[in-house]
Amino acid sequence: LIPIAGIFGTIWHIWYYGIVWQEPLLLFIFWIITGLGITVGYHRLFSHRSFQAHPILEWIMAIIGAAALENSALKWCSDHRRHHKHLDTEKDPYSITKGFFHAHMGWILKNNPAPIEKVQDLEKKPALRFQYKYYLPIFFIFGILLPILLGCLWGRPLGALFWGVLLRITLVHHFTYFINSLCHYIGAKPYDPKSTSGDMWYVALLTFGEGFHNYHHKFQWDYRNGIRWFHFDPSKWSIWCLSKIGLARELKKATYMQIMKARFINKWNQIHLYLDNMPDKMSISYKQKLIDIKLKIKSLEESWTVLDKKLSRNIIGHKIDIQSNKLYKKQKHVLRFEYLSHIKSLSLILIAIQNSHY
Repeated sequence: LIPIAGIFGTIWHIWYYGIVWQEPLLLFIFWIITGLGITVGYHRLFSHRSFQAHPILEWIMAIIGAAALENSALKWCSDHRRHHKHLDTEKDPYSITKGFFHAHMGWILKNNPAPIEKVQDLEKKPALRFQYKYYLPIFFIFGILLPILLGCLWGRPLGALFWGVLLRITLVHHFTYFINSLCHYIGAKPYDPKSTSGDMWYVALLTFGEGFHNYHHKFQWDYRNGIRWFHFDPSKWSIWCLSKIGLARELKKATYMQIMKARFINKWNQIHLYLDNMPDKMSISYKQKLIDIKLKIKSLEESWTVLDKKLSRNIIGHKIDIQSNKLYKKQKHVLRFEYLSHIKSLSLILIAIQNSHY
């Protein structure tokens, strides 16, 4: 009912009372605040513990997360951890294998909630215990009453109800649901081809960076979803900024080599799926090329490990040799370039095999 009230109610209000600039701004601000409450708070902080937060930040995330009306943090995180552990099985609460609508919102409409479990670590947090106990009052105060009171400042509380509450909740809900449905239905799979999750940059635009979902399912403990500099990930940027003012610490992220290795294994497995079905004479030459690439990759990984150890020893020591550090980092940059070139070689082999006719 909320989408009906939010969309058609807002249209009705515009038709009879017009728009003032404060109402779309109210929608935009509360969409950002409550959306980040879900992505930064519920998802990356509480569900995956991808960073440690100051108690003040935990309280803030508990409050603005409740204002999003996506259930208590304990229930949300319990369902989400179950989703990751039992992906695409009967135990997955919003499994895409049961259909797009089920993954999007059908699982909620069935009203068959799973028990809250595997969140003992979160139950120790005072902010989340308080939120669980007073979830509905918190939502009413910060999710309904506060926007309406702000609407009273410019004499349009009803407009604030439609724009800042009902339409805002509709957008936050369904953009979140797209991660469970659309991002498990289509999208690129550069890190884990066996997972139904896919990377979709345009979903990231609507979900504060959550659209890089194949990466997330491979490295769920990473505080980032978008790992490239041009990836749109406001949640990642927010966490990084919070770390600079002391509200977040111990930000976890996958190393460059872990990410590259996942991409290498992905390409390697895809190629071998085709090779297994090719005639022996055709596959022999490809297999020899693959062996050469694999040996080079192994050598690069060993060299990378050696450089990591040298850098660690240099930093741990009382006196840091700046010149050595620069040299090691330059060598790592060369190794990165070489590693990428081998992955590109695998991509070309994959394309050649896919276009082969036999």
